[in-house]
Order: sequence, then C-alpha cells, then structure tokens
Amino acid sequence: MVGIGSEIYEEALAWIHSTMRFGSKLGLDRVRRLAELLGNPERRSEYIHVTGTNGKGSVTAMVASALSANGYRTGRYISPYLEDFRERICIGDKMISREELVELVGVVRPAVEQMLSEGQEHPTEFEVVTALAFLYYAREGCDFVALEVGLGGRFDATNIVIPAVSVITTVSFDHTDRLGDTLGKIAWEKAGIIKPGVPVVTGVSDDEALRVIEERARELGSPLFTVSDKRRADVTWEEISYSMEGQVIDVRGPGFHYENLQVPLLGRHQQQNAAVAVAALEVGKPKNREGRFRLDRAAVRHGIARTRWPGRMEVMSRRPLIILDGAHNPEGAKALSDTLSSFPKKRTVCVLGILGDKSYKEATALIAPHCDEIIATKPDTPRALDPEILASEARRYVRSVDVEPDFRKAIDEGLKRTGEDDMLLISGSLYLVGSARTYISSKLGMTRQNGT
Repeated sequence: MVGIGSEIYEEALAWIHSTMRFGSKLGLDRVRRLAELLGNPERRSEYIHVTGTNGKGSVTAMVASALSANGYRTGRYISPYLEDFRERICIGDKMISREELVELVGVVRPAVEQMLSEGQEHPTEFEVVTALAFLYYAREGCDFVALEVGLGGRFDATNIVIPAVSVITTVSFDHTDRLGDTLGKIAWEKAGIIKPGVPVVTGVSDDEALRVIEERARELGSPLFTVSDKRRADVTWEEISYSMEGQVIDVRGPGFHYENLQVPLLGRHQQQNAAVAVAALEVGKPKNREGRFRLDRAAVRHGIARTRWPGRMEVMSRRPLIILDGAHNPEGAKALSDTLSSFPKKRTVCVLGILGDKSYKEATALIAPHCDEIIATKPDTPRALDPEILASEARRYVRSVDVEPDFRKAIDEGLKRTGEDDMLLISGSLYLVGSARTYISSKLGMTRQNGT
C-alpha cells in the first residue's frame, strides 16, 4: 500500500480509538485469543519486558537503543505517546508508517470481529494496539523488542510474552484505584510479569515492595538482580560527573564493569535507569531469532549515549532555557524537583497542567517552590484538572499565579515573560507536554526527529 490518503489513515486510527470503551473485565483471555487468531506473532521475537511506576519508558528507550547499536533489528513498544500515535510502535528510530498501520488494522479488525462472533468480549484499545504491534514486529523480523508495560503488569496486555528478562524499575503510588493502596499491593501487580526461571532485574528500593518481588521471584525460581547505588545490591552504580549537558556513571555487576558510561538524559534518576538497562542486557542474555546473542559493550555504551526520550527533562532551547518534563505523579515530580535543585538557579516561569485523577496536591507541592511565576492551564484531555483548582493550590507556594485554560495561549504568555537568561518550564501531564512539544517545535521551526 503506497501513498494512502490521510482520510484512510484517520479512519483506521478512529477504529482503534473506538475500542477504548470495551473490555471491562480484568484478565489476559481476550488478548490471548486475539493473538491466537493472528498466528501468535508474540512468539516470533525476543522481549525485554519492562514495568515500574516511573522509569520504565526511559529504561525501554535505553535498552532499545543499545540493542540497535549492537546491530540487531529492534522494536520498541511504549505508551502513552507524546505527539503522534505511531510513536508507540517503532523499529530502531523509525515509527511504523501510516501505510503499515492501515494494513495491519485491516488484519486485526477481522480477527476482532471473529472474536465477537464466537461470543467473546470485545478487546480493549490497549489489547488491540498491543496485538497489532506484536504482528508488526513479527512481520518485520525483529530480533528483539523492548516492551513497556501499559499499566501494572499482571493483567497488562503485554504480559502474554515469555521474555528473556523481566524488569521492574520502581514502585511508588500511582493508579492506586486499580493497583492497590499500599506499595506491597502495587509491587504484587508489577511482579506479575515475572515468569518461571526468567531473570528479574529491579531498581526497587522500598523494603515492603522489594520483599514482594523477592518472594515472587523465589516462588517461580527466577534469579533476581537488584540495582542500586548501595554496595549491598547485585548491580551498583556510582556518579562520576553531572551537569546540564549530561552525566557519567560507573556500573558494576556480576562479570561486567562499565566505566565512564555516558547518560545523555537529564536528572540523577536517569543514572539508576541506565544501570537497570545495562543490567537487563547483561544478566538477561536474550537470544535473537537464530538463538544467538552477542553483546558488544562498546556498542552498548554508544547506544545508551545516543538515547533520546522526548518530554522527560527535555531541553528544547538554551536561550531562553525551555524544559519540558512530564512529571505526572508524585515520584516524577520528586525527580523533577531534585533535578531543578541541582541546576544553577534561574528565574523560572512555569506552565503547569495536571490531570484530575492524579495526586495534583503532592505534585504541585514539589514543583511550585522552584517557580517564580506559574501559569495554570488545561491539558488537552477530558481528564484534565480544572486550572482554577490547580491555581488555588499553586498559590500556597507562589505569589504570582495566573490561569489560562488554553495551553497555546499559556505557552505564548510564558514565552513572553521568559527572558534570555530565564527558564520556561512546561510540566505536569504528558498530555500537556506532548501538545506543548508540537506547538513549540512549530514556533521554533524545529523538525521531528523520531521517525516519519
């Protein structure tokens, strides 16, 4: 299929989004049946399966980049996306094309209809997209796929794979209505991706959560490797240098040592993520389609050094300094706060927009004290928190707080107030950050760099 019109593509995308209202029951039966009708494409690639409250996207991006640098045909599956739906399904640095997406919808949709004719429940949107991605990676002959969990782990649609390694980055409070109201319960849901005998890598440090992961790994006979900057961990890392240009760390583990590993992503939390990514590759030793695996450590270094992860402490301009960060939950807001504390102090104007179903009070308490002025706005989603409520909360920490519901006007106002030596921070929901990234890129004349 060559040169399809935008109308055909939008129609395919509309069908995918129309499935959002389906699938109320938890479980993997729907996605397993859908995969079966598609010929079980999930069995034709090797996976590095990544979950966690925060950091899972960064680790997925680093693992994919390192495997690509090793010469493997590598898929990357993420959610959500920032600017283009197709970001969710990539091979190397290239998004799935519109033509390929339309073609695969033409295969997946009849399979869904067959499920309905069998009297089965309609799969959810995430299950449909995940099955479509599995089919794409299989057709394209991917050796490996860095596979990010959508939510939780145990009942996530991605959990029908048997990976080479399971990764649990962090456990903290988020989605408590679905995952549980204690760290132990949340850890149990995330530990649901652990498979019998498959190595597990985790950066979890909370004792309650770590105990749950340890117990589950022990029950399934899965070797567990902990990652921390503390000596007691199986894999440890140490900071060598840190600046706004990037950071350098040393990573040590059983049988490997990466000296002066360059981490381009900003924020000290990315040091831990880089160590987790390295550990996943080293201890998992995934096999490619021919049953072999060669890990060139120089290529791993190169891959991690060139990792891009838009919208997470992303510097879009230096003068003025414009930073985008999707600090969408308290742990993410804490990471942003720590990062801002480590930078030279600048007068800071912040455009802030948060979802109504997130812990907006905790996030605001962490972000607002770093700001001189705040413009409360509304992310482009029905789930957005009323900016008047957000502004009222922000005024507890900052005197100058204004409300502009239209995020474009809020960004324009923020740019107007930001001098060359100041900083404009756009943060909160990834829905806001994604829309802001598109808008600012257009204003600054920047081009997309993550596929076509």
